[in-house]
Amino acid sequence: MELPQIPQLLNETLSPDGSVVRAATESLDRLSLHPDFPFYLLSITTGGQNPGQRVAAATYLKNFTRRNVDGSSPFSKISKEFKNQLMRALLQVEPAVLKIFVEAFWVIVASVFVKENSWPELVPELASVIQNSSLISGAANCEWNTINALTVLHSLIRPFQYFLNPKVPKEPVPPQLELITKEILVPLLAVFHHFVEKALTVHGRTEAETERTLLIVCKCTYLAVRSHMPSALAPLLPSFCCDLLRILGSLSFDHMDPLGEGYLLRLKTGKRSLLIFCALVTRHRKFSDKLMPDIINCVLKIAAHSIKISKLDFLSERVVSLAFNVISHVLETGPGWRLVSPNFSSLLESAIFPALVMNEKDISEWEEDKDEYIQKNLPSDLEEISGWREDLFTARKVQ
Repeated sequence: MELPQIPQLLNETLSPDGSVVRAATESLDRLSLHPDFPFYLLSITTGGQNPGQRVAAATYLKNFTRRNVDGSSPFSKISKEFKNQLMRALLQVEPAVLKIFVEAFWVIVASVFVKENSWPELVPELASVIQNSSLISGAANCEWNTINALTVLHSLIRPFQYFLNPKVPKEPVPPQLELITKEILVPLLAVFHHFVEKALTVHGRTEAETERTLLIVCKCTYLAVRSHMPSALAPLLPSFCCDLLRILGSLSFDHMDPLGEGYLLRLKTGKRSLLIFCALVTRHRKFSDKLMPDIINCVLKIAAHSIKISKLDFLSERVVSLAFNVISHVLETGPGWRLVSPNFSSLLESAIFPALVMNEKDISEWEEDKDEYIQKNLPSDLEEISGWREDLFTARKVQ
C-alpha cells in the first residue's frame, strides 16, 4: 500500500460503517511508519478534496503527533522542514481544520519550545507573520490570515499559564515567555488599542473579524499574566486595562433580540477582561492597586444588572457573575476593602440580594432536574462560596 492511498483511507474513516473505519485506521497506522507520512498529511490539510477529508487529516496528524513526539519513534526528533511546513499550514487552513490542527502544534511546542528551549526561529518568524497578516497590515492580497496567526500565538503561550516548576518557591518568568512578550505581545497591544477604537466607534453594529481579533489578544494576555508578569508587559498594563474597561463599558444587558456573532464575541472579550482583572488582583498586586478604583467602578455597574439575571442569556449572566468574582477578590485586599465598603449596603440591596432571589429560570431548572440545579447553584467543597469560580486548579499566588 502506497502513500497516495492516504486520501481514500481518510475518507473511509468518515464512513458510518464501523468495520470500514477500523480497517482504514489500521491501514493508516501501518503507513504511519513511513518517514514521509506526516508530510503527506500536512499537504492534505491544506489541499484535500473536501472539508471532511481535511478535518480527518488534521485529526489523524494530531493523534499521530501525540503518540510520537515524546516517544522513541523516528518522528520524535522533529525536523526543521516539518516544523516549517506545519507553521505554513497552520496559517492557511480553514477554521474547522485549525481548531484541531493547533492541538498538534501545541504538543510540539510543549516538547520542543518549552521543555528543550529550542526552535529559536519560531518567535521572530511568528512575529513577522502577525505584523504582515491580513487585518494588521491591511494589504489586499495578504498571504497570512490574522486570526490563524493569533490562534498560533495563543497556542504558543498556553504552556506558560501555569508555573513550570511548582517545587521552586519563587519561579522566575520563563525566558521563552519574556521573548514572546517582547517580540509579539507588546507590539500587538498597540494594535489592540487601534482595534478597540475601531470597534467602539462603529455604533449599533459589530464586525466579527475585529471582535474576534480583540478576543484572541485578550486570551493571549490572560495566559501571559495568569501566573507570571513578563517585564516588558508591566509598563503597558495601565493603558491596556483602560482599553479593557472601555470594552466592558460598551456591553449592553438590555438586549431582547437574538445576539449577532460580533456582539457574542464582544461579550466573550468582556468575560476575558474580567478574568484578567481577577488575575491582576490576586497575583500581581504591585501592578493592580493603582488600577483598582477604575476596576471597581466598572464591575459595580455590571454587578447591578443582577437584578434582571433571570432574563439574561447564558453569556451575559456569566459576565455578571464574573463581575461579582472580581469584587470578591478585591475585597480580600486592604485597598479594595476601603474602596468597596462605602458601597457595600447598596451593593447588597441592588445586586447581591436580587441575584439570590429565586426567579422563573430557577423554578424551571429545579423542576427539570433537581440534582443538576443543586450541583450548578450551591457551593461545594471545591468551589468558592459564590459558586461562580471558573477554575478549580489555578497557579499559586505570586507575592
